[in-house]
Amino acid sequence: MQAMIITAYRDAEGTKRMLRALSRHALCFVHADAKGEISGADVREMNGIPNVRAIRRYKVNWGSVYHLYALCDLVRLALEDPRVTHLHLISAQDFPCVPWREMERFFDGDSRIHMQYLRTADYPELSHRYRHFHFMHLLNYRDMSEWAQNWVGRIDRWQEKLHVERRLNLPGKGLVWLSLPREAAEHAVNAKENRRLLHRLRYTYIPEEFFFQNAFAGTAWQERITGEALRFSVWDEPQRGTPALLEEGDLPAIDASGCLFCRKVDVHSALYGILERRWLED
Repeated sequence: MQAMIITAYRDAEGTKRMLRALSRHALCFVHADAKGEISGADVREMNGIPNVRAIRRYKVNWGSVYHLYALCDLVRLALEDPRVTHLHLISAQDFPCVPWREMERFFDGDSRIHMQYLRTADYPELSHRYRHFHFMHLLNYRDMSEWAQNWVGRIDRWQEKLHVERRLNLPGKGLVWLSLPREAAEHAVNAKENRRLLHRLRYTYIPEEFFFQNAFAGTAWQERITGEALRFSVWDEPQRGTPALLEEGDLPAIDASGCLFCRKVDVHSALYGILERRWLED
């Protein structure tokens, strides 16, 4: 059975609608940002939906380790259910773009890890993300006040001038939205070396983009990484957001992509209505 690992921070009613649809044919595990718009009462209501388990544990600053902690906690919750065969990490603005039966067929017997994988050696300009100490769990970079923005930059520049460099080798990176089989998820969150990796990523800038890509390094799982996350998104139209907020007009491109999920989708949009009906098709 498919498990949807979902992080949410806003639009409680929209999130509940999404969960009611997804949980008809999948198990849903959701974390609500403790500093976001979703209240404890909303979380209790979510837990009343069959096949849904919701928690509200961390205050998640953008780019901080707490988003990664939330995802790992959800993965461990999902692994407690013996019915789970595959896990899909998505946000509350992502949604499947295929019917549930098609998704079941695709993952039946599939032992691959579907995630983006880029070599950090090809992007040396990003090395400061893990070679320097970052305090995104304390400084909210999305706080547009001059104070918060300035301190994030100052701390990084000071370390550059003082030649501060952490001994942290991370050969791979990529987006955290991915799909993987149960056994791979168990290794990622439970292996001793990966628990150490999670601890060391605490002071990394956007650590979620390094954890899973490096959790399989040197193991047989590394050969099963496809490099393709099966997520449709649009990044080259910044006027629509980064990534773009998808619209009904994007549907032909979504269908032609061969992807199984798309992001980002507004649950109140016409596109979401089409995708929800498609997901529920019998």
